[in-house]
Amino acid sequence: MSQHYFLVLALLLATMHRATLAADPPAIKPSFLYVATYSPRQGEGLFVAPWNPQRGEVGALRATGGLQTTATLVVHPRGGRLYATTLLPDAKGQPGGAIAAFSIDPRNGDLKEIDRRASGGTGPCYLAIDGDGRCLVVANCGTASVACLQLKPDGRFGDSATVIQHTGTSQNSEGKPQAHSILVAPGNRFAIAADLGLDRVFSYQLDGTLARLSANDPPFVAVPRGAGPRHVAFHPTGRWAYSVNELNNTVSTFSFESKTGVLQSTENITTLPDDFRGESYAAEIQVHPTGRFLYASNRGHDSLAKYAVDPPTGQLRRVGHTLTGGKFPRHFTIDPAGQFLIVANQKSDQLVLFQIDPDSGDLKHHGMPVAIPQPVCVKILDPLKLQDQVSPVP
Repeated sequence: MSQHYFLVLALLLATMHRATLAADPPAIKPSFLYVATYSPRQGEGLFVAPWNPQRGEVGALRATGGLQTTATLVVHPRGGRLYATTLLPDAKGQPGGAIAAFSIDPRNGDLKEIDRRASGGTGPCYLAIDGDGRCLVVANCGTASVACLQLKPDGRFGDSATVIQHTGTSQNSEGKPQAHSILVAPGNRFAIAADLGLDRVFSYQLDGTLARLSANDPPFVAVPRGAGPRHVAFHPTGRWAYSVNELNNTVSTFSFESKTGVLQSTENITTLPDDFRGESYAAEIQVHPTGRFLYASNRGHDSLAKYAVDPPTGQLRRVGHTLTGGKFPRHFTIDPAGQFLIVANQKSDQLVLFQIDPDSGDLKHHGMPVAIPQPVCVKILDPLKLQDQVSPVP
């Protein structure tokens, strides 16, 4: 080949290399952080901020959605919709529990209310959606009831619903039934509800299409008397479930049979250091996406307890505690990639970020605290699910 050929080839390769260098880097998919608050100001019940999942950075927070004093929220599994607790006057004009449905603007994360429905009781405090987006389940703390509400393809509420009232005699300090959480188990066939007052974790059969809940057999598993089960989390394998118990500051481990929905208690382990003697109330529980670690929050000790999960058995080994850098860590979330953990410190009006060590699960303070009034629930919208995959609202 001639020298002229090699010269032309070299010039062509150099041009291609310069074009590659000049090309814009891959765009980071937009993601948003949503926070529910107990702020008494009208319109400050929900906040949104840009979230940078690569750097673990929270952008400027702003109020959205127009609600006040919102206890909890949940994002639709296919993106595009968000649901939050609120109030809805009953037939006599008295405030009752309700769920508001919002569409999410994919450009800036802003919320626009598209529907509102009674929650089936008072004091709704926990929301979850089945993996297919067919129904929403809610725990009503005030009336000790759980409910299942049908969801339409566009994210609004359908006509079908089930409401189940918890009854029984409570022998712990709460003195009465208190449904505190409900979530859909992996596989979408069962819903698991924690009743703090009855010291029971209930299992319900679930038909998401009809929004139907019915008692499983057996209907519940008991935790130690006085434990006060608050929230439940599942291991990514679906083989184990964990209950954080508010009143005696423990975590209960259960095996879970996915075909029958039966829970069996296997162990109970404290959330507090052995030498702690003050007043504290366990609050939130989450399993790391890898399934290797579990975290639980302590309100009073103001810490996150960390546990290592034994792969063959799901049993927990207490590893240590990390102070949350604020007061009363009511809730926390782990980002979908498992790199960051964000704590909502209710009584110090702040979010605090931690970076998660992928090998040890240890938490390291990351960045500066983010000021926000009385945060009580924080969720991240996965950027991979931001596209509006639910049907548009007519």
